[in-house]
Amino acid sequence: MATPLFEPGAPDVLVVVDLSAHLFRAYHAIQPLSSPDGEPTHAVYGTVTMLERIIKDLRPQRFAIALDSGRTTFRNDLYAAYKANRPEPPEDLVIQIRRAAEVVRAFTPHVWQKPGYEADDIIATAVRRSKQSGFRVLIVGADKDLMQLVSDDVRLWDTMRDRVFGPPEVQEKFGVSVEALGDFLALVGDTSDNVPGVPSVGPKTAADLLSRFGSLDGIFSNLERIERKKLRDTLEEHEASARLCRRLVTLASDLDDTLDQDGAPWSGRDVDRLRSLYTLLGFQRLAKALPVVVSSSTGSTRGEGQGAPMAVESTAALGPPRLLSRRDDLTSWLERAQRTGRIAVHVFRQDDAATRSPWSMVGLASGFDEFAVVPMSEVAGAPGSLAPEESIQLLRRFLQDQELRVVTHGAKRLWLALLDQQIDDVHVDFDTELAGYLVDSDRQHDLESLCGQYLGADGVPVVPTPASAPTTENADRIQLWHRAAAHRAAWMLKLADRLSERLEEARLASLFRDLELPLARVLARMQRRGVLLDTGQLTELSRHLDQEMSKLELDIEKLAGRAFNVNSPRQLETILFDELGLKPKRRTKTARSTDAATLELLSEQHPLPRAILEHRHLAKLKGTYVDTLPKLVDSATGRVHTSWEQTVAATGRLSSIAPNLQNIPIRTPLGRSIRRAFIAPEGKCLVSADYSQIELRVLAHLSGDPELSRAFRTGQDVHLATAAGVFGVDESAVTAEMRRRAKAVNFGIIYGQSDAGLASSLGITRLEAGSFIASYYRRYAGVQRFMNETLQQARAGQEVRSLLGRRRFVSQIASANRSLRLAAERIAMNTPIQATAADILKLAMLRLDDQVTPGTEMLLSVHDELVFETPADEVNAAREAIERQMQQAVDLAVPLVVDVAEGTSWADAHR
Repeated sequence: MATPLFEPGAPDVLVVVDLSAHLFRAYHAIQPLSSPDGEPTHAVYGTVTMLERIIKDLRPQRFAIALDSGRTTFRNDLYAAYKANRPEPPEDLVIQIRRAAEVVRAFTPHVWQKPGYEADDIIATAVRRSKQSGFRVLIVGADKDLMQLVSDDVRLWDTMRDRVFGPPEVQEKFGVSVEALGDFLALVGDTSDNVPGVPSVGPKTAADLLSRFGSLDGIFSNLERIERKKLRDTLEEHEASARLCRRLVTLASDLDDTLDQDGAPWSGRDVDRLRSLYTLLGFQRLAKALPVVVSSSTGSTRGEGQGAPMAVESTAALGPPRLLSRRDDLTSWLERAQRTGRIAVHVFRQDDAATRSPWSMVGLASGFDEFAVVPMSEVAGAPGSLAPEESIQLLRRFLQDQELRVVTHGAKRLWLALLDQQIDDVHVDFDTELAGYLVDSDRQHDLESLCGQYLGADGVPVVPTPASAPTTENADRIQLWHRAAAHRAAWMLKLADRLSERLEEARLASLFRDLELPLARVLARMQRRGVLLDTGQLTELSRHLDQEMSKLELDIEKLAGRAFNVNSPRQLETILFDELGLKPKRRTKTARSTDAATLELLSEQHPLPRAILEHRHLAKLKGTYVDTLPKLVDSATGRVHTSWEQTVAATGRLSSIAPNLQNIPIRTPLGRSIRRAFIAPEGKCLVSADYSQIELRVLAHLSGDPELSRAFRTGQDVHLATAAGVFGVDESAVTAEMRRRAKAVNFGIIYGQSDAGLASSLGITRLEAGSFIASYYRRYAGVQRFMNETLQQARAGQEVRSLLGRRRFVSQIASANRSLRLAAERIAMNTPIQATAADILKLAMLRLDDQVTPGTEMLLSVHDELVFETPADEVNAAREAIERQMQQAVDLAVPLVVDVAEGTSWADAHR
């Protein structure tokens, strides 16, 4: 009989979730999804549905989340290569990890994490402690290491496969008892964690050995009794490795200081908060399924149980903020603050997702122990409060004092709020988010993470954004919002001092003050302007794509030999590998892969994979842009207002979200059709200005290579010149195919591409690719010298820098793991080039913010391109000014060339 789950609602059962592992599993198991704003959500969705299932099926009374703390743990001290084969998470997963953390907090579980340890170790500690307290434990996870903890009172639930593991299921799965599982794992090893095990000892052999000898010690004490000489010799040779692996798979269970002392009681979700987040992420079914909230007057929000307080206790030592709801109170507080010369400001708007939104409240701090909140709405204030207009009038006069230095977290967000109230002359002096990003662009830059990293402060109050400001429906929580607004401002002020020191130490202060901080204001103004959209064109394009996809589905059905769900990876897997007999190229933990890279390879064997790729391409663009963009048009402006982000890409590149306008294809007919829907209003034109081959020009400058520099100074076709050198022919003899391959080599060098990578992109052998790269370096010896010197400097300092000093760490460049080391080397070679190109574009944006023509406004920044809206009678003057300012943004050893064009649509302006 299968082991069941524990009975729902049992008061003595602790439910503890291995969240990090589930998030990664969900990312790989679920087809890509995105929110109405274009934010990736499939990993978040998988995590949320798992948590919702726990609530529904288990009705837990004790509920906790265990999190990994980072890539380095005490096991790396034992074995440096532990988990070293794991690549860095892709950008769309990093975004989802941050969002998942926000959603999980709305479930209000106890969250357990400890630097240097994995979630498995924390769970092992929870199991030991629970047993001592007479509790049972249900572990939600799938890691086989966790199965070492299973007993009659401890069960493991793999929600994705809906399988419960007790001792019988562990015995069935591995062929050994729970007690012997650690020894089993030490012998077999684990490729996903880079635990080596003993060579040639597989699961069956390990189970047989443990069945005979009982344990690892029993095996190595009885080697002479093993009849197979090769196995006996292998075990004898690798005994040390096996014993090391046994230590690696042993879970630490003594992390008592990480856990709460009360058994993690749980009283329900923050339903209001979840509803806002689900709506934001497009999880409409989940939002509708949430229960009606029952509120109390105690300042907490109730979910299914009894009041679930927001996570503000850890900053309770700051005390309640002063409520500045009356004129005299606000005026006197501002006057005192003004004398300090510096103030932190945190604005909550009623809807941060809106282009323009009223303020809800403002948190202020002039010192870590001097903080207050200004209510800006009826629900946020108190009887007799100042009208919002009066409060804003007082704040406007105060904030526009140029002697007053303003600190915030997210300068662009603050500028958006200020511009909402026609406040446009504020001395924003410090942004803790931008500073944290510049100090280490690969870390998280939210206020909570930065405080934990630089101040050792835990649990800065988190308020879900953008749709969770106080309303009449949740007015009972107003004191919590007041605390959050004011306390966040206080932490910003304290964090600013520490990060200011770090910027100076890292020689990043100039980049921060002269580029990134002023750019935040430029981006806020661009975001408010938005770009006009012709929704009629997109509606027609959507109908056309429906027809094209229907035709393609008929072709796919013929190629497959039967009908099936084109969007189902499992059905496609069956068709490709079981029915058509194609050879799998890659396996995931649960299936044979049908991802894009695999389908590209399989398309050489059969036409069906190519047709599937085309269908996916059309479906993605239709869902992401054609059908979604019209829904994002602001009803008040008739425009789409993308959010420009400075702190997402580690290279310094700007990102565009909600919607992401940077992923619209440039050169495909469908991409051009989508761009044609971005239009200028009547009487105006769109002007596009695109840096030509800026990264190659940056490479010429940084390397000083005479041949590459000469090609750019003389206006030569650099791809043609490279082709002539690589193929050893005169330029007049270079064919279109030669030039295409030379172009791939040029850009491959920039991105640190290996011979294997170049071979894959060009469809040639590694030998040919290696020959191309060698020929390239013979022609451009200065480039090779620059790359070698860059790698040497990176190995010495574990960092690389752009021309303007932007820094990126490459700590894995000395890794013993080859794949991690090579990845770090690629980052080291590429970052100085790509980051310099990003910095040049940002410098140009600062110059062009208000220096084009009186009627010209900058709308978009997409890769190396800027898009402007200008009156038709100013186009010629605008073109000349834009080209001049972009060319003069920085002084390089080779000229910067800018391609400028205009038209009534974005497609027409990009030629």
